[in-house]
Amino acid sequence: MQYIKHYWINTNTGNYSSDSNPVERRHPEKEFPGLGVKIWLQDVAGIDVCLSEVPDTTVIAEAYESSTSTKKCVQILTEEQYNSVATPYFESQQLSGEARTDEDETLKAQKEAEASAKYQEALTALHAL
Repeated sequence: MQYIKHYWINTNTGNYSSDSNPVERRHPEKEFPGLGVKIWLQDVAGIDVCLSEVPDTTVIAEAYESSTSTKKCVQILTEEQYNSVATPYFESQQLSGEARTDEDETLKAQKEAEASAKYQEALTALHAL
């Protein structure tokens, strides 16, 4: 399995949307057959970005915002980089789910706080990529 960080593709322009959140957009499934989006967050500018799994048989090429930019629209990740975001992200989701069903208000608040901290940990790791 391979891992990538990628932006959405604007369906009107066909370009990666690394500087805006257009309404009409798609995941790069045509470009990366077998793409499985696992995480959807926002970069430091508030632009939607995803972390996905891609089969080993899929060829991945990193892509930049422009020929003069260093901002990657598609970035190949190591498993360690992927997990630095995925682990706290999925822990946050688990804790949030538990908080919604917890009847004890003290435990509910504690789990919500833990979930928020894990979510921030995932965002910090994403922004460091």
